Amino acid sequence: MDHKYYKILIEKKTDKLIDDDELLILNKHLETCEECRNDLKEVEEMEKLIKMHRYRSPEDKIWTEYKGGFYAKIERGVGWIFFSIGIIVLLISGMFYFIRDFLFDPSVSLVLRLGVSALIIGFVILLVSIIRERVFFNKRERYKEVKR
Repeated sequence: MDHKYYKILIEKKTDKLIDDDELLILNKHLETCEECRNDLKEVEEMEKLIKMHRYRSPEDKIWTEYKGGFYAKIERGVGWIFFSIGIIVLLISGMFYFIRDFLFDPSVSLVLRLGVSALIIGFVILLVSIIRERVFFNKRERYKEVKR
């Protein structure tokens, strides 16, 4: 017997997505199928275990000490440097190929080239504006001196 359909119904029952007709079909099948009853029991036990387990995040003091540590600052700084270098290389090479293959292509109409160029320039200006705004406001956090 193919139990694929009933396994899906068991999952739907566990996730509380099953409708009344499907529940009736599943219950009828569970009366005769030991394997599916065991599967349902196993899934329900796992669900109970998962609900009992809660993630506890470290205290704020521990995070503050970690973030303020010398090695954490070095790691973050080096990571940002390599990330920035990678982004710069990708952007420069992308611009080169875009200019070479699209803007200098005589088969593409002038209106299309100007429109796409204006769209990209506008997007870059907006992106730079948003990044500047975020940097400005992050440096001037209102509640900086308030401790958690």
